[in-house]
Amino acid sequence: MTTRRDLHASTEAGMTLTEVLVAVFIMALAAGMVTLTMRPKADPLAEAATRLEQDVTSALDMALVTGVPQGLSITEDGYQRLSWQNQVWTPGLGRAVTFAHNVSFDTTRTPSRTVSDTETVVPDIILDTTGTAQGEPLTLVRDRQTITLTIAPNGQVTWEAPNV
Repeated sequence: MTTRRDLHASTEAGMTLTEVLVAVFIMALAAGMVTLTMRPKADPLAEAATRLEQDVTSALDMALVTGVPQGLSITEDGYQRLSWQNQVWTPGLGRAVTFAHNVSFDTTRTPSRTVSDTETVVPDIILDTTGTAQGEPLTLVRDRQTITLTIAPNGQVTWEAPNV
């Protein structure tokens, strides 16, 4: 004979189907939120191009605000910001930017210019106080990938990545 106590104990053992479905739904929701908040792996070449674009814009703004021409001197693995002071290009604010993850400039296409008699470095990109920019197209390289950056006379940087 079954007693009331036996019936009560058997109905509360385990989880109901509804409780299992709610638990699975909560776990799926949490997994979805984690997946959405994860950043995709960044492309080092695109990061370097974006950084250069931001620095050109910043240097152009600095030239307009301060009335002092700004420039960027390109090296193989980065660039240095320069400022025109006392009739000479001197290192500007901040340290030189060095690219990571084997990203470099193709210096065969963009040679750094120096004035031989005074050993003064002339910037590869010059941003003057009227809001104009001068500079040859630059090519960033990483393994077999390349990005070509073009600086328009108004200082806007555009880039193409044909094989990224």
